[in-house]
Amino acid sequence: MNTSMCRCALLAVIAIVLSGCASLFPESCEQFEERRKTTNYATEYSFESSKLNDDARALGKNELAVVPRYQMTLTSDSIPPCSHVKIKKELVLVRRDNVDVVFEEKREFFAEDGTRIAVKSEVLTKQLDKSGRYAAVVPLPIPTNAPPGKYRLTSTLTLKTKNNAKALVLGHSTAVFQVTAAKK
Repeated sequence: MNTSMCRCALLAVIAIVLSGCASLFPESCEQFEERRKTTNYATEYSFESSKLNDDARALGKNELAVVPRYQMTLTSDSIPPCSHVKIKKELVLVRRDNVDVVFEEKREFFAEDGTRIAVKSEVLTKQLDKSGRYAAVVPLPIPTNAPPGKYRLTSTLTLKTKNNAKALVLGHSTAVFQVTAAKK
């Protein structure tokens, strides 16, 4: 075995050992909070297919868009503070090719007593530019100071036109999860 092959093998072993050590020492809450400051929490839908589900229908004469499927699920129903739960979103969109439409999605995060903790609104018009199936996975941070209890996450997709600011709800989805006590 020549020297360069030995060095490559040694580097590979070191990388494997270091990645194993990282799992032995989980991220601290301080590290999580620092990383959270630089994490992108924007929804990035990916276009999956122009093939629509059987429940998709043709647009009515005056309809600009319909969403026969709008679903949100979470990767876990129980999560500790200082971690992320992933939001999986799926939607089927049937739309006209009209430059005057604005698609907006609003996520709201509620405590068990109904108190709204956070809200995030995003304009998704450029992402939802044609009819078809879309999917996204978005991390939701559970901060260090999140008290244990049940929480509700809602997501609403609306349509506006540039001429009419009144929003038409195209889809709404809700997910419930539990924040567990912080690990000591």
